[in-house]
Amino acid sequence: MDLGSMLQDNSLSDVKLCAESETFPAHWFMLSARSPVFRAMFQSDMKERARDRIVIEDLKPDTVRRMLHFMYTDSLEELEWETASDLYVAAEKYQIMTLKDKCSSFLKSNLSLSNACEILLLSDLLQDKELKSIVQGFILKNDKSVINSSDWELLMKDNLQLAAETMLLRFEE
Repeated sequence: MDLGSMLQDNSLSDVKLCAESETFPAHWFMLSARSPVFRAMFQSDMKERARDRIVIEDLKPDTVRRMLHFMYTDSLEELEWETASDLYVAAEKYQIMTLKDKCSSFLKSNLSLSNACEILLLSDLLQDKELKSIVQGFILKNDKSVINSSDWELLMKDNLQLAAETMLLRFEE
């Protein structure tokens, strides 16, 4: 039996991850092996340990399912922009660095005029300096198109400091 099939075999699971109305059986050893955050949960007296149930309120069920799939198989299912950004956040939260790296690579290779501002916000929020630098370079290279977009207008409204920081890079070149 390989590790991927262990995820499908509910009979040996000893912990459940709950997101919204969905429950995902898992194995504490696998979660602990792949995530220092889960390891800390299981090694401490956190409420999750006592119930063998971890409620994840800030991730979508599909994101939890995909995260578990990666933790067991070290492979990603078909990614799209939204799923990659959601998994990127999950990987950061649970410190699954290989998943974070793969999602970051996907976001870099799929950077476009339509998602540059959102990736900039995400990279800033998660303090990913490398991704942020790449996105800022992309924005400066495509400044007229980006600055005239509704996404940039929203960025200016919601995060003026980040927008200004990005535009100030123009003068450092």
